[in-house]
Formats: sequence, C-alpha cells, structure tokens
Amino acid sequence: MPRVKCPKCSKVETILKSGFIRQKQRYYCKECNYNFTLNHESRKAKNKTRKNYQTTIVDIGNAMGISATTVSRALRNHPDISPATTLAVQQVALQMEYRPNLLARNFASKQTQTIGVIIPHLQSTFFSSMLGGIQKVASKNGFKVIICLSNEDYQTELENVQALMDSRVDGLLVCHSASTTAFDYIENYSKKGISIVNFYRTSPSPKTSKVLAKNTEGAEKVTEHLLEQGCKRIGIILGPKSLTITEERLLGYLNILKKNKIKPDKELIAYTDYSNVSINSVVDDWLNLDQRPDAIFCISDRSAIYVIKHLKKRKIKVPNEIAVVGFGNDLMGELIEPSLTTYNIQTSVIGETTMQLFLQQYKNEADSEIQIQTIDGDLLVRESSIKKKEK
Repeated sequence: MPRVKCPKCSKVETILKSGFIRQKQRYYCKECNYNFTLNHESRKAKNKTRKNYQTTIVDIGNAMGISATTVSRALRNHPDISPATTLAVQQVALQMEYRPNLLARNFASKQTQTIGVIIPHLQSTFFSSMLGGIQKVASKNGFKVIICLSNEDYQTELENVQALMDSRVDGLLVCHSASTTAFDYIENYSKKGISIVNFYRTSPSPKTSKVLAKNTEGAEKVTEHLLEQGCKRIGIILGPKSLTITEERLLGYLNILKKNKIKPDKELIAYTDYSNVSINSVVDDWLNLDQRPDAIFCISDRSAIYVIKHLKKRKIKVPNEIAVVGFGNDLMGELIEPSLTTYNIQTSVIGETTMQLFLQQYKNEADSEIQIQTIDGDLLVRESSIKKKEK
C-alpha cells in the first residue's frame, strides 16, 4: 500500500491509523498531533459516501490490507483464521457499521430463512391481526417476514409474487385480492417446488395447502341468530363471485333459509366489490323496495360498518328498523355505535396456523402433503342485531 503523507507536516514515518469516521480510515500524525482522512478519493470511493451505501467485506479488507476472503472467514469464526486476526476484523467491522448480506450468505444453501406474505390491505385490524399471527410464529422459528400489499388488485398481486421470488424467499403465504380471478400462478410455482400456503381468501386449486375460516358454518350461525331475533327478510351483502368465501357464506345463508322453509328472495342477494360505493348502492336499492329488509348480513365487518354508517345517514334506526351483522371480528366493530354483532373467525389463529403449516412443509419437504386446516370460530352478539330484549 502507498505511504500516507500528513497534509500538515508532509511526513510519512509518523503516521498511524486511528480508527474510522463515516466509514473512512482516519489517520493520526504523531509529529504535529493532527487527525485527518484522505480527500483525494476516486469516483468509486465517493459513491460509498451516499446515504444508502452499506459497508462490504471488500471495504473492510481494503481498510485492513487483507483479502475479502480472509474477512469473510474471520466474521464466521473460521478455524483457519488466527484468533488475533478474527478479533481485529470483527472490531473493524463494528467500527465500520458492517451488516452481513443475509441473501448472499444463504445463496449457496438456497435458503434465506425469509418468508413472503401477500395480503390485500392494512386499512383495518382484520388482516393486520393475521399478519401478527404469522410474524409471531415466524420469529420463534428464526424466519424473517417480507410483507407485500396487493391493494385488492390482481396485477399488483402478481408483481408482488415476482418481486418476492426475485428476493429468493423460502416460500409464499398468500391471501388473494378481491379482483383475483386467475390462480394458475399458484400451481405453477408449486410445481417448481416453492412452498405455498393459501390463507383465508384461497384459490380453488387442490394442489395447495390452505388455512380456512368456517365460512359456511359461520354464515349459518349468523342467519339463525337473525331469525331468532324475529327478522323475516334478511338481505345478504356478498363480495366478488370469484372468491370462495363469497360462495361458502352464501351457502350457509341459503341452508338456514331452506331449513326454516323460507324461500330466498333474489332481490336480497347482492354481490359487491367491497367498496363503500357499491355497498351503499345496494342499501339504497333495498330501501326503495316496497318490502324493505329488516336485517342485513354482510360477509365482512368492513362492509357492515359501511352499512351502519349509511343507514344512520338515511335516518334508519339500527337495530330497531334494520338489524346488521358482520363477519370476521374486526376491532372497529366494537368501536362503532351500535357495536357490531359478528362471527369471530379467529384472525390471529389463522395467521399462526398458516405459518405453522408452511414450516411443516419446509422442514419435511420430501414428505409434505397437501393439508387443509379449518379454524373454529364463534358468534359474538352485540347491539347491532338485538331486537328482542331479554326479560
């Protein structure tokens, strides 16, 4: 290495290395008691001062006058490297704020201990609760979680999947967007050996493990409850037809009507895209009927909250004139007035089970079988549906 000259007294034999400052080697001149760094940097060196630059093993090696290979081995406590060199390298790495590139480190083993999660949105506590369950189990098992939001858009979902695969995640946990109608990419990646678990909103593919809510059973309990409250005309606000949860919850609703010998009214069955506009439009149409519904069952709590707010705007009393029930148990349901009756699908448990199912596949890759796990739920009766007061 070229000798370093003091910019103040021009001597070279009195120069000592004196640690690092802003990831640059600092020097000390014993002759004139002067600390300095070198200013005549190359263009490549200048690039290292940008805010997002991260120190590499090459930088550490250059600073110490040793090879990057030696640095790498020392950081991994390799027995071929002497204890003194190992300690020196680790101290310099700490001073230079070095952080290992986990993707590069795990490239050879083809395992990154990272899981990719795709969820529709985080606009309520519903999906964030599922995410919390996933994170809880992932952390306990040494996995990091990369989260992508589809924002209820199929194209964004596809782009997220590709970005996660480019990041070499060990697997995918996918809850589909409301606009997803094609699920072939799930099967394609599964055929390539990628561990994929669908949760909550799932694909119809029989070749993918899934974690589900008790959609049909939950809808049956909700509909039975409304009938017990004396409701005769129960409207149901669904999601998109492409979602399996839509058809499963509709089935539960129809099962109870049939059981009670009530003929379904097609006017009271409405599909929406979950948006406020589409839901309010359905409610307005129903309020214009000669025979209004006396109860509205929404297959999501978010939809039910939209309904309650719109009914209030239209001066309709909830639940006295129209009872409202949701599905999911979003935290906002407890906070709205009147508080929302809902079917609690145990969102956190769904998240935990999804990650556990992935880990089973990941650890037993050769013997892994397709599994479908359904999480028990329960009906939470609150103010929005109680028409009959207990005596």
